[in-house]
Amino acid sequence: MLTPAALPPSIQLQHDASLADQSTLEVGGTAQWFTPVENLQQLQQAQAWAKKEGLPIFYLGDGSNILFPDGNLPGLVIRNLIKGRQQNGNEVELGGGEQLDNVVCWVNDLGLAGLERLYGIPGTLAGALVGNAGAYGQQVSTVVLEVTFWSGDQVEVLSASDLDFAYRHSLFKAHREWFILSCRLGLTRSVESLQDVSEEILSRRLEKYPVGLRCPGSFFKNIPLEETSQETLKKVPEDFIMFDKIPAGKLLEAVGAKGVRRGDAQFASYHGNLIINLDQATSQDILGLAQEYAERVWERFSIRLEPEICILPEDAWPKWSNQ
Repeated sequence: MLTPAALPPSIQLQHDASLADQSTLEVGGTAQWFTPVENLQQLQQAQAWAKKEGLPIFYLGDGSNILFPDGNLPGLVIRNLIKGRQQNGNEVELGGGEQLDNVVCWVNDLGLAGLERLYGIPGTLAGALVGNAGAYGQQVSTVVLEVTFWSGDQVEVLSASDLDFAYRHSLFKAHREWFILSCRLGLTRSVESLQDVSEEILSRRLEKYPVGLRCPGSFFKNIPLEETSQETLKKVPEDFIMFDKIPAGKLLEAVGAKGVRRGDAQFASYHGNLIINLDQATSQDILGLAQEYAERVWERFSIRLEPEICILPEDAWPKWSNQ
């Protein structure tokens, strides 16, 4: 087996690295191998080593929207730390490893609107692109012009229209082998105090996500009305519907999820779509709790809840459909 010492010195390869340390949930066992990368060359070198060893590769942002397994995750986990910021008029180009909050503050200071309501969403810009992060009427996809990524053997560029953006979805979800290097965003000049808008949004978010909360954000996706049959809608109270979606939290609260605990995993007492690690929660605690109440929602409303977070391994969550 090729040893880490045989790699270029720029690659910091760790064996049996803690996954809990890479997750806002602070849940998970170990990664067989782990390395951060700060540029394309390091990414290529790490990938070449993993391929030579026959190891699967998993790309990671800031670990803010993920549930790792309790045991060992085989393969190489590569964390995106690629930074960079450049402005050209109302357009900006940014490294995929930039923290979303830092990006929001930077474009706010430039007087460029389009991201200010995403303030407080944890994670990297690359992670926000993969899941088409959004909040309070904004989605990152609405300002994307193009994304540059490593496809596994070459650098490619796709425009926003080719990235299959939808609610909490992008083409990157279907291509986990793609690694986001950078993106170009088109923003709008504004005379409004954008940082004031961001701070007001943050104050709202902190009511739901207080500092130090060990949580991946909303566990399940909300359900777009356009994807819901009329027969199913008859089972859903009208006052549940908000912004053309059925909030998953409302459905979960209706079946008694709030405050329910399994081990050290608990649905928040104040919101049905938040699962919190109280102390030493395991992945199995969290999955068991989530699956039990997803089944209850299905039994009552005929709606299959789909996780918004990434769950590893991928077969840990049932592949079901609302059809």
